[in-house]
This record gives sequence, C-alpha cells and structure tokens, in this order.
Amino acid sequence: MYGKSEICKKISEIYPDMGECDMDLNVAWDDGNSAWGVDFKKNGQPIRHFLEDEDAANCVEDDFCVGLGIEFGQF
Repeated sequence: MYGKSEICKKISEIYPDMGECDMDLNVAWDDGNSAWGVDFKKNGQPIRHFLEDEDAANCVEDDFCVGLGIEFGQF
C-alpha cells in the first residue's frame, strides 16, 4: 500500500491542473469507505473522489488514474 504523499505527488504530476499537494489537492485514507479520499476543487467547486487501493497503486505505478481522470474531466 502506498502512502498519501506518494499518491498525491503522482496525481499532481499526471493532472497538474488539480493543483499542489496539501494546498489545492489533498489525499487521505478514509476508514469509513476503505479507500483513499482525494479532495480538490474544479471551477471553485469542492470535489471528493475515492480511490480504492488497487486504483491508487495503478496511479502510482502505471500513471493510470482512470476514475479520477474521468471525474476531473467532468467539471
């Protein structure tokens, strides 16, 4: 399992428009959903997306964040 800083750094590399980690883009483990919560803003609107561990690993290892990219692109 990867840590929040690794996941956030990779997301900000792949999607630089999401902003900088711990400023515009925040990643934290959400126990209630058993997934990584990714918080960001698009057009001033706060958005929370959940990444399962497998999706987070694909994001870090393969530069492949499909679900997050789709959600980000919708706004």
